[in-house]
Amino acid sequence: MRVRLHFGRLAGAVLITAGLALLASCQSQADTPATIESATEEMAEVTVAPQATATPTPAPTASPTPADTATPAPSATAEPTETVMVEETATPNATNGDDTFSPAANTAVVPHGPPGSWDSQFTDPGAVVYHDGLFHMFHNGFVGWPAPVGIAYSTSPDGYTWTRVQEEPVFRGDDLDYVGLTALASSALVEDDGTWVLYFYTWDQPTWPGAPSSIGRATAPEPLGPWTADAAPVLLPGPQGAWDDEAVRAPSVLHTDDGYVMYYAGFDRLQGLIGMATSPDGVQWTKFDDAATTEERFVESDPIFEPGADDAWDADHVFHPRVVLTPAGYVMVYSAAPRLNATSTLGYALSEDGVNWQRAAQPILDYTAVPGGRAIWFSALEYLDGTYFLFFELGTGGETEVYLATAEDLGVQ
Repeated sequence: MRVRLHFGRLAGAVLITAGLALLASCQSQADTPATIESATEEMAEVTVAPQATATPTPAPTASPTPADTATPAPSATAEPTETVMVEETATPNATNGDDTFSPAANTAVVPHGPPGSWDSQFTDPGAVVYHDGLFHMFHNGFVGWPAPVGIAYSTSPDGYTWTRVQEEPVFRGDDLDYVGLTALASSALVEDDGTWVLYFYTWDQPTWPGAPSSIGRATAPEPLGPWTADAAPVLLPGPQGAWDDEAVRAPSVLHTDDGYVMYYAGFDRLQGLIGMATSPDGVQWTKFDDAATTEERFVESDPIFEPGADDAWDADHVFHPRVVLTPAGYVMVYSAAPRLNATSTLGYALSEDGVNWQRAAQPILDYTAVPGGRAIWFSALEYLDGTYFLFFELGTGGETEVYLATAEDLGVQ
């Protein structure tokens, strides 16, 4: 049975979050943000002991022939009240059998740019959407970090073979009034009227790993643009003392029959958690708020996914949610790391209603899955005809590129 949720509408603009070789924001107050130079050096040299080694499953033997399918209605809808009414909950169980992602190849599917180009060092998958017979990727590219980011555009008929459509960026958010340093693509969708929508998150100070951040939105008549950003962010950090008062990042947005739902990473000075917001139009957003919580951090809103138990692989920080809606329900791939400036390991969780999640016991992918890999940073997820396509940013030294891993079954029971 489905859980139906009713949320109050938010009057005004609010927003969401995601990106690349950064790894969520805000660490403990004792931590000091790094300079641009030291952050770039750290990314280039990082080596982290494996948290878990992915057990490969056979890669698909043939490219899929995807077809557009209708998206089921979400269980979270914007209503005039902010109470949560739960009728029945039947959350699928996430397991770890033959459900790890298998890298499609030991080479990148989307490389960084050539020497001397604006994206010659770092590339992450940004936002991926399947539409009209093609995968579309709006990937982030930059040199050094933190640094200005350009958003490139590539397409693929099957998720494996990609073609760069234009060498120059199709969008830059550096000149927006509410963007301090740069903006990174995180989620994309195509409206019924053909409008393309890109959700991005800002990076407002040249510090690493923590920097203020909000979530913005841009629209265009076609992928190459011209892109027009909204005049203000659509999702902002919470008030001082809230669990997400430092930054909101890495939005993953779904358009359903009942409206829009966004999953995002929220940070305070202590921890990274995953939140959710709903919207009737994709512009005005209401964060999920559990009226039963009274702790000061959760007075204004509540996360829907927190770190695991003290002895779990994801016990410290969870962030960068990538969510798709499948016949099995909502599936989320997320990042976890022991500290916010460390390379991440990827895990997954399942939900029937999009609010209550059952996590898998073990991670599904880390950097050891690809020979020569030294770090995993950000990712993007798409689901088509029974196959999960997980695009992930892999560091192999002082650079990163986009790799692909796939899975056919995520152990739904």
